[in-house]
Amino acid sequence: MSRRRVLDPVEAGALLLMAAFLLLCLRVSPGRAAPAGAEVTEFPGFHGVLPSKHYAGYITVGHEQQNRHLYYYLATSERNPTLDPVVIWINGGPACSGFSAFHHSIGPFKIEYSQVHVKDDPRATKNPYSWTKMASLLLVDSPAGVGYSYAENDDDYITNDTSRVADLYDFLSKWFAEYTEFMSNPFYVAGCSYSGVIVPVLAQEILKRNEEPYRMKINFKGYSLCNPAVDVDIENNAHVPYAFRVGLISEELFQDQEQALEKLFDTNLGRAKLHAKEPEVSGRWKRCPKHIQYTRDILTLTEYHLNVTSKGYRVFLYSGDHSLLVPFSATMEWLKKLNYKETEKWHPWFVENQIAGYSIRYGSNILFATIKGAGHVPSDYLPFEAFVAYQRWIDGAASL
Repeated sequence: MSRRRVLDPVEAGALLLMAAFLLLCLRVSPGRAAPAGAEVTEFPGFHGVLPSKHYAGYITVGHEQQNRHLYYYLATSERNPTLDPVVIWINGGPACSGFSAFHHSIGPFKIEYSQVHVKDDPRATKNPYSWTKMASLLLVDSPAGVGYSYAENDDDYITNDTSRVADLYDFLSKWFAEYTEFMSNPFYVAGCSYSGVIVPVLAQEILKRNEEPYRMKINFKGYSLCNPAVDVDIENNAHVPYAFRVGLISEELFQDQEQALEKLFDTNLGRAKLHAKEPEVSGRWKRCPKHIQYTRDILTLTEYHLNVTSKGYRVFLYSGDHSLLVPFSATMEWLKKLNYKETEKWHPWFVENQIAGYSIRYGSNILFATIKGAGHVPSDYLPFEAFVAYQRWIDGAASL
């Protein structure tokens, strides 16, 4: 009868270390849970190695017929994707593509628009102020019909705030099930303009679902909004159409920018690189398509903000102080309705020893700041200052 060999302490310790190492490898592997074929290796208009791992594809949402297909694009953090936050960008519009992040200078690439009347293909170059310097950035085309997202039933192009939030939560729960390596990362929701309606409602939905037994828990930490529309009476529009309308840019430049994005994203080659369906399935790529019938059905946002902020989750609101569409003074007036105590008085904040704006803090978790000289989407105008402000906040600073 054979005797079982007893390991000596050195052997036992070595095996334990090996087991721990294998478990660590499983934990930090950046692509272990990504769907097969999801990795993006080329970006339209960009020549070179991508600055980090990128993934793209579709998540099907809807609880009855499962026929709405939301397109996503994930650019992982260039700093530390294992530990850095995951930030989902919810665009305004109220129905504009998540690729508007490339308009707003927060994506990993800058789109170099061609000169006016010049037909050269636009180029994409690395963006030094990309949020991927500090976080993994998840872009989503929402609602169905925006950008590369599509529905199989025309009735699904009739939507509203409530339905959009439901689809976004469904999207997130299924997306995290496919990208489980990001489950433990801090998770933030971000947006601009009309996203001021969607983001706090989605935040509340995440917290409510997190309390349900046996439900997957999203590691939600807070949200950020720039020049948020928090009242249904405030008109909301994307930055470029707004600038065009008030004469800040010419009609030629306005059309040039729109056409540049379409030339990058609507070609068959561009779609193939981005894992997007062909035009016959998802329709032509339009940043803000007109065929979606969108109804505003969430009229007041104060209750949603209170429900989230009262539980201690972090909130960062920032405004370009030259925005006439959603003036920073209106945001400050609305903030007073939350009835939180001022814990840090109105004061300047600095970038490289220059005043970059002014800031105020409420309670322990609500920070508001202006970006001096910026318009409706601050990163469009002053990408460096907007980048510094967001990086300080996402890295945990209580004030700027």
